[in-house]
Amino acid sequence: MHGNGLFRAIGQFMAGLWALVMVFSVHGITLEEEEAFWQEPEIEVNEGVLEFLSQPPEKPVHHHQNQITITRSSLQDGWVELSQCHHHLDPVPRLEIVYHPQRIRNIRIVSMSNIGRAEVVGHKLDLSDINRSAEICLSAQSRALHNLGEGLYQLRNGPYMRRFLDGYYPMQLSLEVRYPAERLAFNGQSPLPAGEVEEQSMEGLFKWRGWFTGKLSTQLDFMLNPLTK
Repeated sequence: MHGNGLFRAIGQFMAGLWALVMVFSVHGITLEEEEAFWQEPEIEVNEGVLEFLSQPPEKPVHHHQNQITITRSSLQDGWVELSQCHHHLDPVPRLEIVYHPQRIRNIRIVSMSNIGRAEVVGHKLDLSDINRSAEICLSAQSRALHNLGEGLYQLRNGPYMRRFLDGYYPMQLSLEVRYPAERLAFNGQSPLPAGEVEEQSMEGLFKWRGWFTGKLSTQLDFMLNPLTK
C-alpha cells in the first residue's frame, strides 16, 4: 500500500481470541525509510511455513511473552487470566492491536517504555510513536480454554507470527501456563519441540521458550484428575 503512504503488517495471537493488526502511518517519509523499518538482509524471508530455529537471531527480535493462569472457574466458563508483554517492538509511527470483542475482557495496560502514547479503546490497544527497544505489558482475561467433554480440556494459542507484506520474520515466544494441579493433569502439547520445554516445567506449570519463523499455533491438552471427576 505504498501508493497512499500506508503499509500494514498483520499478525494474530491466540487463535479465535484476537488479531494483532499493525497499521503504520508513514505520511511524509520516503519508501526507502518505510522499508528500513523491516529490513533484515541477513535473514532469508520465510513465506509462512513454520520453522523452529536452533539458534536465536544475532539481533533481538520481537519477543512475545504470555503468562496464562487456568483457575478453577476456568473449567466452567473457559476464561483464563492473561499477562502479556511485547518486547523489542519494531519502531513505527503507529500500531493498533485489535482483540476479538467476544473473547477478551478487562484489558489493562500495566507498563510501557519507549512508546509515546498507548490507550485502550474498547477491545483495541492504540499505540503511537513506537521507538526502538519499545515494550508494553498488559493484563486481561481471555476465553482460551475449551471443554472437549469426557474430562478433556484444550488450551489453544496462536497463530503467533511476525509478518510484513508476504514475508514472515523471526520471532521469540515465551509461554508460561499455570494450572490447578489438584484438578488437572497435563496430557501433552503440540507442535512445540519437546526438547525446548524448559526444565523448570513441573506439575502445575508448563514453560516453553524458543524462536521461530512462519505461523505458530499451539495446543496444550489437559484432563481432569480421576479423583476430581
